Amino acid sequence: MPPVLRLPVLLLVALLLAARPTSAQPAVPSADLVLGIAAYNKGDFAGAFRLLNAAAASGEAEAMVNLGYLYARGQGVRADSAFALQLYRRAAEAGDPEGMNAVGFRYNFAAPPDYPNAIRWYCRAILRGNPRAMNNAAILFFNGQGIPRDRDEARSLWAQSAKLGHLNGMSNLGADIAGDATMPDAERAAGRLMVRRAAEQGSALAQDILRRWGDSGPFPPAFDASLAMKIEPRDPPPGASIACESLIS
Repeated sequence: MPPVLRLPVLLLVALLLAARPTSAQPAVPSADLVLGIAAYNKGDFAGAFRLLNAAAASGEAEAMVNLGYLYARGQGVRADSAFALQLYRRAAEAGDPEGMNAVGFRYNFAAPPDYPNAIRWYCRAILRGNPRAMNNAAILFFNGQGIPRDRDEARSLWAQSAKLGHLNGMSNLGADIAGDATMPDAERAAGRLMVRRAAEQGSALAQDILRRWGDSGPFPPAFDASLAMKIEPRDPPPGASIACESLIS
C-alpha cells in the first residue's frame, strides 16, 4: 500500500486562500497537474498527492478538485471529507466544471441526500460541458430524484456524456434503451451493443450490466470510470439542457 502522507493541512489552506485563481483552467495545464494525474491513474497515490498539492497551492483550480478527490478517498493522504469539499468549492468558485460536478456529487450522496442542490450544481457543470455531471444528473432525472422524472432529458444527457467519451454515460444510455420494451427491436439491439462497447473498453459498470443480462464475457480488466482522473478539455462546448437552463437562469 502506498504511504499515507501527513503534510500540514493548515499550510495548504493558507496557500489556497492566498492564491485566488483568476481562471479555472490556464491555457496549458501545469506539468505538476499533468504528472499528478498520470501518477494517480498508475496507482501512485503518494506521488499524485505531492504533485497535485503543488499545483493546487499555485492556484490551479483543476488541481484543487483532483486533490480534493484524494482527500475524499484517503489516497496518498489521510481522509478528510470536509477539506475535500472546501477544495471542490474553491475549484467551482473559480469556474472549474469538474469542481462544480464534485460539489453536486457531495450533495447527491450526503446523508440525507440534497437532490435539488445536487441538480443545480450538476447543471452548472453541464452548461460548461462536463460529461460526468451529464451522467450524474441524468440518473436523477431518470429516477425523479429532486426533480420530476424526465426520461427524455436523462437520455439526452447520457447521449451527450457518451459522445464526450464517458463510459458510464454510454453504459447507462445503452442499458435504458436495451431494456425499454416500447422501443423497436433494432434500437434495443443497438442499446445492448452500446453497453458491450463500453464493457470492451474496461467499464466496470458496463461489464456488471452485461453479467446481469447473462453475458459472462470475456472482458478486459475493469476500472471504475467515475474514479479515473483526466485533464479537462479547454473551452469545451456547453452541454444542452433546457431543464438546466431554467433551473439556474
